[in-house]
Order: sequence, then C-alpha cells, then structure tokens
Amino acid sequence: MRISASKVKCYKACKRAYYFRYVEELVPVETAQTLQDGSNYHAMLEQLYNDGYYVADVENNPKIAAMAAAYEKYIYPQFNVYKAEQWFDYNITPKVQLVGRFDGIADDGLIVEHKTTSADIDDEYIYNLQWDEQILTYMLVSGRNEMYYTVCKKPTIRQKQNETAEEYYERCCTWYGEDTDRKIRVIKVTRNEREVKAHKIALRYIARDMEKDEKSKKQKEYTFYRNCSNCTAYGRKCEYASICLDYDPKLEYVEFKKKEN
Repeated sequence: MRISASKVKCYKACKRAYYFRYVEELVPVETAQTLQDGSNYHAMLEQLYNDGYYVADVENNPKIAAMAAAYEKYIYPQFNVYKAEQWFDYNITPKVQLVGRFDGIADDGLIVEHKTTSADIDDEYIYNLQWDEQILTYMLVSGRNEMYYTVCKKPTIRQKQNETAEEYYERCCTWYGEDTDRKIRVIKVTRNEREVKAHKIALRYIARDMEKDEKSKKQKEYTFYRNCSNCTAYGRKCEYASICLDYDPKLEYVEFKKKEN
C-alpha cells in the first residue's frame, strides 16, 4: 500500500473526505484560489533554485510575484537549497510505502519546506508550526531530527483604486521591508529521536486502518464517517461540502472529476 503525508492527514481529519478523494478519486474541477496561489509561489521558488531566476506574472498576480521577490531578496542569498522538488519513497514495512515530495534539500542535508501564511510570523505562529503533520514524516524519511521551514506572509495591503498592477507590486515589495522578520523568515524545527521512531509505528497502524476501510466495500457509508468538526477547517468550507450530505456514487457531479493517475 502507498501512503503519503497528505493522505494520512486527510484520513485523520475526516474519513468522509478521505473516501471522496482517495477511494472515489474525486477532485474539484476548479482549483481554489488559495491553492493556486500556493502552487504559483512554489513554482517560482523551484525555478529560482534550478535556474537562478524566476518568471513572475506581475500583471495578473502582483501579490504572489511580490512574495517571490521578497524570498529572493531576504532568504535566497543566505539560505541555499541545492535540490528543489525532490520525490522520495520510504518503506514503512515491506507492504507499506511512504511516498511524497520535499520542497527542497539544504546544503547541510536538512529538508526544506516552503510555507505561506496570512498571520504574523511571531512566537505564537512558531509554536503552532510545531504541530505540522509533515514534520515527523519528513524527519523519518530523511533520517534527521531537524528540518527547515521558510515562511512568507501574504501581503495584507490591498490594491488601490486606479493603482496599476506594477504599482501595487512595488508597494507590496516595499511592505516587506518593514518589520521583515514578522513577514518572511527561516525557522528550524527540531524533534527528539523517540518521537520520530514512534511516528513510524503510528504510520504502520494508520496504513493498516486505511487498508481495512478501503476493503470494506459493502460498508462504505458506515466506515467512512464524517468528522463535522473539520467541515470548516482553515476558515473555509470543505471542498466536498456540496456532495457530502447526499452523495450517490452512481451519479456524475459537474463540480468534480476523477483524479488523473
């Protein structure tokens, strides 16, 4: 069985959402703007490390272009990633394989993960970051109990009426120059070896439960129950909200498509 950090996170958050995404293999036809922005930002950073430059669409997305410019100015000169977007596979057991992709690997061999946020990068943010689902997974795969996060806050200033995209982009770039550490920085996260080893055992049991649930074909409606406390996680509705209450696997839904393998 193949698992990933995102697959495990989904399963732990809501079995019903897991059922839609990984059993029925349904994905939204339209990508949410926040996810698209994150993808564009990551793509520019990947190009920066691979080619030494990046191409930004200032006209159509000045805010994300400004985030990439801030990364190039404040992080890129003093934090080198020698491998960007690296795929990995790791055997939890002979029958369970953990797969995924690192955002990058730093010069010292530690994993690098790029994150964006709408909050200030303060002590509270750094404390909450410690609970990120991916930390122990990445440490397990890398064999190290440390990793880096680069964190960039999204500009909170809005484009003014009659302000061009270029002018707004320049104003966002200037915005990063004030109180910079609360807007963009590198954070090193450390865990003890006992936690990392315990995480491997936990993944083994989670994979077992996943496989058991997926084999219960005749009990899907009962096995993949909802976790209603997760319906509005991250301040927005679950992407499967429109079909969750009255789903019929025999029907096709225009807002979803089958995931491409």
